[in-house]
Amino acid sequence: MAEAFCKQFKLEFVRTFKDEGISGFRGKNFSHESALSAFLKLVDNGQIEKGSVLILESMDRLSRESSRKCLPKFLEIINRGIAIGVVSLGKILDEKSIDENQMELMFVLMEFSRANNESFVKSERQKSIIRGKIEKIQAGEKVWFGVQKPSWIIGLKDGKFVLDEKRVVVVKSIFERYLSGHSTNKIADSLNELKTPTLRLFKDKTTNNMKLWTNSTVAELLRNKNVRGWFGINGVEFDNYFPAIVSEKDFLLTQNKLQTNVKNRGGSKHGLVRNLFKGLLFCPCENVIETKVGSYTNVKGSLNHYSHYICRGVKNKSGCTNKGRFNVSLFEQDIFAMVLGQSPDELLFKPRTKAESATGKLELQLLKLDADINDTVKLIGKVKLPQLDAQLTTFEKQKAELELKLKTEQAKEVSNNTTPLRVTKLKQLLDATDDVKLNEALGQMVVKLQDTKIRQQLRNIMPDLFTRIELDFVKGKYAATFTNGKQRTLAALH
Repeated sequence: MAEAFCKQFKLEFVRTFKDEGISGFRGKNFSHESALSAFLKLVDNGQIEKGSVLILESMDRLSRESSRKCLPKFLEIINRGIAIGVVSLGKILDEKSIDENQMELMFVLMEFSRANNESFVKSERQKSIIRGKIEKIQAGEKVWFGVQKPSWIIGLKDGKFVLDEKRVVVVKSIFERYLSGHSTNKIADSLNELKTPTLRLFKDKTTNNMKLWTNSTVAELLRNKNVRGWFGINGVEFDNYFPAIVSEKDFLLTQNKLQTNVKNRGGSKHGLVRNLFKGLLFCPCENVIETKVGSYTNVKGSLNHYSHYICRGVKNKSGCTNKGRFNVSLFEQDIFAMVLGQSPDELLFKPRTKAESATGKLELQLLKLDADINDTVKLIGKVKLPQLDAQLTTFEKQKAELELKLKTEQAKEVSNNTTPLRVTKLKQLLDATDDVKLNEALGQMVVKLQDTKIRQQLRNIMPDLFTRIELDFVKGKYAATFTNGKQRTLAALH
């Protein structure tokens, strides 16, 4: 089509810019990431010369937003010295043609208005269809939603969703591997090595090859609530709508682990793990503890390497008086020796009644708040609506905050219940599975802690054992708080 237009106006066809899947009705094709933005950057830096022609299939290809928003963008292109060729109109619009015939501009406005009205009608029709489907779900029906469904749902038969078992196996294995300590990067690399297709079987348009797994696509899947049966559309949410392929417990544990990883974990791009306790080490001044790594040449000319813990507040000269440092290697040996010497009972959580637990208290608050909301709703017709609206808005905000806190506490409880498993994993990594091997493990600690693979696994375990480790360099002590709330204060090795 563009080639024929070029032939008609004796133009040289140079390049195609595509914005597939980008909404012109909502103005996303005007964003910084759009093809149009990329085109204008090439104009600005001189790679596309003035006098060139931007060819559009029709005016609505530029945008389907309102005329008020479209016209400035249209003129912005024209004023840059770029003409706009419209295939459907069979004409080229530029500064000269518009200046000589003002009706051209009026015609452009009418085209933009027509495109916007068509998109609005289409959008409203689509919204109406979705509202109808939502009403059916609320009535207890299972409804097919096409692109909004998870990729492992491939059909709907006799009121039941049909699963793609191969994709389900992939999803389950990703969750299992992540919870066993594998990073999202490692999982993605493994899937690519096995040539496992991505869930939506996307192809790279430049090479026509299957898209590869990345740490981002793995993390996105791990956060996908559809795996536990949840479904949401247009602000309406449904639990237990799709078949759950991951248990609620594993999903909560995964979210807690992801949140911890975002804040506290991660090594260098080369896979090194310099700080096993990242995000867990603190100074009494509440600044985080940093790992300072370097090297120096001693008086004999030998090159020596060092790794120390120091307070960021001291480093930045922000007034902290906790001056000093701990040798990283000695500290690691000391704290792991302390953990390995703990009896299993010392690391277990004391059982609490439902009423005493954090989740129990939050659930009680939610019940009371629901009662307050119901009482307020009963006042409709008796109290002025603005007052009721304000009160209900406040209640709904409080409810959302409580529900978020409840989910966080539920995830913590699930994570806390895995503490004995983490201790077992730690002992396996350090070959200290019984009392006889404990002394041997302590003797081999230095060697074990130099193994990068072991360090990567240890790093993933630490947030499941500790909530905080406070280093007091002045007193030469550290206080380790376990996830069960118990604390040990010990003198640090220097």
